[in-house]
Amino acid sequence: MKKSLLLGAALSLCLVAGAQQRNLSSTYKAEVRPLDNGRNNPEMISNSTQGDEFGGLSNNSRDILKTQISTSANVYGIFSMEQTVLTTQPDLNMVTFGNRAGGAMGATGNDLRVSWSNDLGANWTNFVITPGVANKNFRYPSVATYNPTGNTTPANMYAIFSGPYTNAAGWEGQFFGSVKFDGTTDKDITFEVNEPNVYINHINIGLNVTTEGKVHVASQRLNGTAAAYTSDGWEILNGTFNASTNKVDWELPRVKVNPMLGDDNRLDANSLVFSPDGSIGYLVCTGVDLDETYNPYGVEWPVVYKTTDNGETWVKTEPFDFSQIGIFNEMLYPTIANFDVVVPRWYNKWVGGNRNNGATVDMNGNLHIAGIIRSTNSVHPDSLNYFYTAEPVLMFDVFMNGDGTWNAQFIDTVRSEVVDDTNPFGMGWDQRIQMSRTDDGSKVFVSWADTDPLLWGGGMTTNMQPDIYVWSYNIENHMYTAAVNKTALGDYWGDNLWLHAADKVLQSGTEFFIPLTTSASTETGGTQGDPMSHYYVSGIGFDENEFIIQEVETINAISATSVSQNYPNPFNANTQISLTLNKKANVSIEVFNLVGQKVMSISPRSMEAGTHSVSINANGLNAGTYIYTVIANGERVSRKMSVR
Repeated sequence: MKKSLLLGAALSLCLVAGAQQRNLSSTYKAEVRPLDNGRNNPEMISNSTQGDEFGGLSNNSRDILKTQISTSANVYGIFSMEQTVLTTQPDLNMVTFGNRAGGAMGATGNDLRVSWSNDLGANWTNFVITPGVANKNFRYPSVATYNPTGNTTPANMYAIFSGPYTNAAGWEGQFFGSVKFDGTTDKDITFEVNEPNVYINHINIGLNVTTEGKVHVASQRLNGTAAAYTSDGWEILNGTFNASTNKVDWELPRVKVNPMLGDDNRLDANSLVFSPDGSIGYLVCTGVDLDETYNPYGVEWPVVYKTTDNGETWVKTEPFDFSQIGIFNEMLYPTIANFDVVVPRWYNKWVGGNRNNGATVDMNGNLHIAGIIRSTNSVHPDSLNYFYTAEPVLMFDVFMNGDGTWNAQFIDTVRSEVVDDTNPFGMGWDQRIQMSRTDDGSKVFVSWADTDPLLWGGGMTTNMQPDIYVWSYNIENHMYTAAVNKTALGDYWGDNLWLHAADKVLQSGTEFFIPLTTSASTETGGTQGDPMSHYYVSGIGFDENEFIIQEVETINAISATSVSQNYPNPFNANTQISLTLNKKANVSIEVFNLVGQKVMSISPRSMEAGTHSVSINANGLNAGTYIYTVIANGERVSRKMSVR
């Protein structure tokens, strides 16, 4: 009952810092998932070649279409969010999807299939890359593309790929290479055997190729064995496409970056992203930084390293106290010990489902991280893994300003909980939050898959029937779109598992299309080990005229003192609220009881800069304590009030 009430109120963003007296004693303790994220599971290195049946899907509504583009022997190989699965070449209207092969379209789960389209995803072709060496079996591949300067023919492009391989008995090492788009010409593959003390070192995080032909991919190195291992930071493999040999000149040994974090040096939610021109790159994770300058509260925050020399050297970015971002102070809960302190926490480590953040770099070289951020219940070392049960789950785009500071935009409320591995499919998943951008970085996009309980009934609280949601932000004019559910009530309603988004969007006139794929088992009641079909989802995105919401110009566009405490308080008839605006704004007021139900609202009205007085009438309100929230141009300030 409480969950449904909170979800019903979540869209109004009522549960903000002003609600700090509500349910603060109600917490839950989350359990830690393993560091390797299940990648030591022997089922993930099986040699299954089981076939499946497949057929086309069609959609007669909303201009959204799913087109089958590939199959695989099982889900392993596309389930990870750290891999590069879907990439684009916007100048050629080209989309490329890479995965382990198998299933009805042929080849085996030891091979790679590369599927591509150069007409905005309307028609597809594919080719298969085989290891060519006995007992070298591709796993968890990342696939990117490189388009030589001046080329306009897809057949003359190159697929760049990397990942781990097995020797049929277990993990043996990593592969990386390239091949022309016919799948055979200029084929070059390196198999690198793991060092003796390596347990896992899957080199497939954020594979990307810049316009200058610079190749970058990272891994998180775990030393030891499956029974006992430790994190040894990142390793970055760089390379340069050689136009004379039509191959990548890989730079070995790899570059090592070890941030030396707490909690056994754990790195969660890894990303490797570069700016549109390739001049700036970022290595990103969430972790517990041991340096109090970078992390004064000892909780999971972004850990960011930057390169400006094509990945040769990586320097930690300047420290920043994320608790100072105004929107977090307005929308998150404070700590139990100090109601004046709000500590944002990136919600990754303490949940299952392969949770990750989205990341991209905009036109100004500034990093964006999209993900779920929670309130820290306590910063006491014995209570760091406790969360508020009644708190809504909120998603933000947190981004650099370019001057060493950061800011954030609220994206949406996450409506469902993570699916754990006890579901019938046998593997868990979360909302699979991802980021894309335009080719020039002037717009950034966030996509995710979520289940709305209001559309499926009160019993559906986990993400078992996901729809595709999208949101976007215009860097140039600081306008953003609403978060939109693109598939609800259509042909693909609740049928969007294993979502992947491309690094860059495609553009047609004033429309921006986010390349997306989903996957589904082809077996009735199928599990993670059964054959899978993979579908390209076309038609999802935004038109230029949908960027209509004005960004809050500064971190504290409305300060905590610009909305007064209501007077009189308590009251039994009318009370007045005074608010001061530093610019013209659309202002509305919402009133909630202490279990999250909205009991009153005052419709938006336009107000000029200056001081205004608004009246709230107690008619219809029972005696008790309430939260009133003033909303001005998307920013919220809340206070408590009492009715006698």
